[in-house]
Amino acid sequence: MRWIYVPIVLAGLTQPSWSQSSTTDDLVVRAENQMRNAAIYFSGRVARYGSYVWDVSSDLEWRSGEGVTTHTQGWLQPPGTPAVGRAFLAAFHATGDRLYLEAATETAEALRATQLESGGWWALLEFDPASRLSWCYRDNRAERPPCDEIQGNKERNATILDDNMSQSALAFLMLVDATLEGTHEGVREAIVYGLRAFTEMQHPNGAWPVRSDRRVPDALTMSAWRARMPHTWSREYVEPEGEVYILNDNLQRDVIRLFVLAYRLYGEPEYLAAARRGGEFLLRAQMPGAQAGWAQTYNADLEPVWGRKFEPPSIASEETAGAVDALLDLYALTGERRYLEGTQSAAAWLRSAQLPNADWARFYELGSGAPLYFDAEYNLSYSAQGAPDHYSFKGEFDIARVLERLEDIGDDDMDTRKTPDVRSGTQKAEIEAILASADREGRWVEDGKISSATFVDNLGRLARFVAQARGRSIPNQTKLLPLP
Repeated sequence: MRWIYVPIVLAGLTQPSWSQSSTTDDLVVRAENQMRNAAIYFSGRVARYGSYVWDVSSDLEWRSGEGVTTHTQGWLQPPGTPAVGRAFLAAFHATGDRLYLEAATETAEALRATQLESGGWWALLEFDPASRLSWCYRDNRAERPPCDEIQGNKERNATILDDNMSQSALAFLMLVDATLEGTHEGVREAIVYGLRAFTEMQHPNGAWPVRSDRRVPDALTMSAWRARMPHTWSREYVEPEGEVYILNDNLQRDVIRLFVLAYRLYGEPEYLAAARRGGEFLLRAQMPGAQAGWAQTYNADLEPVWGRKFEPPSIASEETAGAVDALLDLYALTGERRYLEGTQSAAAWLRSAQLPNADWARFYELGSGAPLYFDAEYNLSYSAQGAPDHYSFKGEFDIARVLERLEDIGDDDMDTRKTPDVRSGTQKAEIEAILASADREGRWVEDGKISSATFVDNLGRLARFVAQARGRSIPNQTKLLPLP
């Protein structure tokens, strides 16, 4: 197998042409010092076996991902383990300090140790030797029973693609591999194994399942070639059965981006082919007519159906923006305008669906286009008042950025994110605020907790500020777990 590294860098991060003031010089040095202090504490005290969770109490006694975790467990879902690792990588590229690269490599090794035989990861990462025996990790085959003989753990070998979990882990490993120029054999081998498994997991129609153990066998996959509106749909929850295809939380977009990144880094045609198949599915799954968006969940006839009891058959704004974003990624990679088919009509629908407060509802009724919500008893409602607070029924959903990106087609740079200007008073004020909010140990403590989300956000901002000031480049994160 041939491997071709293609440098991917953010435009604009070049040596400033102006003379830095002493005030800016001092701020850059203080930012670098805080980055180092924060990384030393986070990688040395917060980490467990190179992994991370979402929140840790300031005394380090309590740890939590989506639920409470033990001291031998990490968490995958952003802003968990891969997100923290990517922040370390950004800091390394901004400063050249190998402290950050070592921390990122430790995180990569934690992911390698928890990669499942199915090729990806489950949300929970286990490092206790006894507890690991109930998981089908590739790393512990010699110590445990064969995977099909393990009892009492239904998720023992389930690769999960929901919420950008396994996608972000494998993408992070690829970025580490690129940074190390392929010298870490364990990381490289995990990447090859994972990409092969993800390719085999893909349905013939180009979609990926939400979990590897829920993949519909090829012989039973008989999806329609174009999405269509259902003749009728129940306003009460109906549990989906049989063959379903899910875009929820931008699952399909994130796997497409994974293979786009793989092709950019390694140049293997099979990776481009997988990304193209994913794009074909998105093109076919776009709804016809005036509501030219995408649904969260489809049946075998590519009709919108219920997902969970709070996810009705509807046109979904966030997933529509995600599908447009993925098609733009494919267009940027291939230059083929066929991937732009439907994006203009989808953008027109998104603009028409925007709420008066500039947000979007998550769901819009099939036919009428009215925003849909739920009341406290999970009955469908046209009012957002009293909607359950565990789910984002309204929000920005990154839609404005996607619409701006679409408008900028034709520019040389498809990424519309602007490079921060270290001369900017606003930029300096933001950096000063980040520095001031850290304690003497370099921690950012909020309400008695140390948050991975805050660490990733702040370290990322400091890294980008330092990178521009020092004339260094941070490799493009391809918008998987984007740094701010």
